[in-house]
Amino acid sequence: MALSLAAVTVPLVVSAPATAGLADDRRPAKPWDAYNLSPSSRTIHPTGVFAVQGEVSDPQAVLKGGRTALSGAGASLTLDFGKEVSGLTTLSFAGSDGAQRVGLAFSESSVYAGQPTSDASTGGPRSRDGALSTEVDGRTTYTTPAKYLRGGFRYLTIFLESAGRVELDGVSLHFTPAPKMKDPARYANHFYSSDELLNRIWYAGAYTIQLNTISPKTGRIWEPPAQLWDNTGDIGVGDTILVDGAKRDRTVWPGDLGIEIPAAYAAFNDTESARNALTTVYQHQRDTGELPYAGPMLNKYGSDTYHLWTLAASWDYYTYTGDAAWLAGIWDRYKHGVDFISGKVNDRGLLSITGTSDSVRILAKGENLIANVLLWRVLETGSRLAAAQGDKALASSYAARAAALRTAVDTHLWDEAAGAYKFYPDSTIHAQDGNSLAVWYGLADRDKARRISRNLTGNWNSVATTAPENKGNPGVFSGSMEVNAHFAAGGQAADKAGVDIIRRQWGYMLDHPQGTRSTFWESFRNPEDGCVFCSSYVSLAHAWAAGPTPALTFYVLGLKPTGTGGRTFEFVPHTADLSFARGRITTPRGPVDGSWKIKNGTYSARLTAPPGVEGRAGVPTFGARIKVFVDGRMVWDGTRARGRASSDGEYVYVDGLRGGVSITSERLGGS
Repeated sequence: MALSLAAVTVPLVVSAPATAGLADDRRPAKPWDAYNLSPSSRTIHPTGVFAVQGEVSDPQAVLKGGRTALSGAGASLTLDFGKEVSGLTTLSFAGSDGAQRVGLAFSESSVYAGQPTSDASTGGPRSRDGALSTEVDGRTTYTTPAKYLRGGFRYLTIFLESAGRVELDGVSLHFTPAPKMKDPARYANHFYSSDELLNRIWYAGAYTIQLNTISPKTGRIWEPPAQLWDNTGDIGVGDTILVDGAKRDRTVWPGDLGIEIPAAYAAFNDTESARNALTTVYQHQRDTGELPYAGPMLNKYGSDTYHLWTLAASWDYYTYTGDAAWLAGIWDRYKHGVDFISGKVNDRGLLSITGTSDSVRILAKGENLIANVLLWRVLETGSRLAAAQGDKALASSYAARAAALRTAVDTHLWDEAAGAYKFYPDSTIHAQDGNSLAVWYGLADRDKARRISRNLTGNWNSVATTAPENKGNPGVFSGSMEVNAHFAAGGQAADKAGVDIIRRQWGYMLDHPQGTRSTFWESFRNPEDGCVFCSSYVSLAHAWAAGPTPALTFYVLGLKPTGTGGRTFEFVPHTADLSFARGRITTPRGPVDGSWKIKNGTYSARLTAPPGVEGRAGVPTFGARIKVFVDGRMVWDGTRARGRASSDGEYVYVDGLRGGVSITSERLGGS
C-alpha cells in the first residue's frame, strides 16, 4: 500500500527544480541548456526532502552536508533527487549510538515512496523488491555494492531498523548511465523552439534514452534472485548498449530499438550503443533464422514482430552511420532472418504470423497489420542494403517483393470507409501501431496517410492517444509511432495534430505529480481507472516512450539524414503553430545546423553543413505563391525554377545546398 502524505510527521518539502544547478560553468550558456536534465558531474546529490516519519531531527541538514539524526526503529527520511536518476548510492554517517541497522529503499514514483521497501524491478513473484541493509557503528560510509545498482529511481528512503540513533551527514549518487560519455550533459545535438513545453519534452525524451544507455555488464539478472535484485547481468557486447528501461528490464528488446535508435541519434549522435544492441541480437539468432524476442539474459523467442524490428532497425543504424564493415559482418544473418520470416507469406501475399508475442499483448495468429508493415519496411530497405552489398539480384528481388506486399496490404487490409487499415482482414479494429507505422515508414500513399492521420486523432482522449488493439488503453510505444506518423503524413492538419498530441500526452507524463517530472513511462492507465500506473513494476523511464525527440528534430526542426554515411540530408520543417526552431544533427562527416523562423508571415532559414555534405531544403508555402531566395539569389519565382528548385504546392524544394546558406521566401499576391 502506498504511503499517504497525511501520515508523514513533517510537511512535504518542495524540491528544487530538476534542472537546478545542472548547467555548470564548463557548459556554454545556450538557451536550450536550461532544459537539459543530464548532470555534468557523475556525482549528484538529492535536492529536497520528500517525507519524514518518526523521530528525525533537522531533516534538511544532510542536503547541505550537515547532520540529520534518525532515532528509534522505523524513523525514516525520504530524499528526492528532483528527477529520475540511476547508479550507486553512497551514505555518510557522522556517528551512531552503538551498532545500528539502516535500510535503503528506492522508488521512481511518489506513489510508492516513503516505505521501507523498494518498488518492483526483478520480474519475479514479489510485488516489491525489499530494501538494502547496512550496519552503522560510529563514523561509517556505505556504498551500494555493484550488484545492487539501482537502475532507475527518484526517491531514496533511509530508515532505521534498530532502536538506537544514527547521524547522517552525506548522501550522493554515482551516475552510471551513458558510460561512454565523459560529460553526460554535453549532447552532440540540440533542439530549441518557440514552445517551451516542446523543448522540455525533447530533453526529457533524450534523458529517458540516456538512462536506458548502460554498460552491458549492468543488466538485469534473470531468473530473478530470491531476495532483493541483481544488476550484474551480462546482456551484450561492447561497453555501452541500449536497453528498454532504466529500472527494468535493463535488457535489449528489439521492438524498443525502433524508437531508441532514432532518439539516441537525434539527441546524442550515439550509434555505438545501437550497434552493440543489434549485434547482440544477431549473435543469438537461431539456426532457423529466427531472431530473439528479447536478448540476454531473458533470451526469449517466439515473436515475429520483434524479429522484424531487428531487421528494420538495422536500416536505421546503417542510415546514420554508413557502417559498411558492420553491415558486411551481419549480412548473412540478415538475409537468413528475411528468409525465415518470408517463409510465412501465404497465398494471398500477406505475412501470416505464428510467433505471436508482442509489445503489450499476445497477438492472434494470422495476417496481422503491423507485422505486414514491418515486413514491407524490411524488404524495401533491405533492397537498398543489398545494393550496398553489391548484390543487384537480391536488391531487385527484395524491391519486387516489397511492391507485391504493398499491393496485398492495400487489397486485403485497407478499409475505405474508415480511412485506415484493419488490424486483421476480418477485424473491425483499426490498430494504432500498424496504421502509424504504415504512414511513418511510407507504405501508405499520401492520400491514405492523411486519412489515417485523421482517423488516429479520433482515438484521442483528454490526456493521450489510445490503442484500439490494446483495449483502448493509452498508447505509449504505439503513441511514439503515431507522433512520427502525423508529421510523415504532412499537411497543415497533420502537422498540427503532431504537436498537439505531443503536448497533450507527453506533457501529461512529464508534469504528472506521480511521475518523475523528467522521464517518460512504459505505460499508464486512463484517468477514470482510478490509478495512473496501477503497479510498482511499471517502468517510468522507458525507451519506447521517447518518440517525440526524433520527431521534433526530424520533422518540426526538419533536419534528417537521407543518405548513408552522412553524405546527404534534408531540411524540411513542419512548422505547425510554432514561430521558430533551431537545432543540430551530427553526421559521420560533421554537424549540420539548421534554424528557421516565421515573422510577419515571412519565412527565413539558415543552414550550415560540413564539407562534402549536400542538403535539400523545403520552404513551406503556407498555401500561397512564394518566391524563394538562397543567399539573396532567386531560385523560385512563384511559378518555375530559377535554379535547382521544384515544388509540390506545399513546399518549394531547393537541392544541392552546401556549406552555409540563408534561405528566405516572399509571398506573392493571389494563391
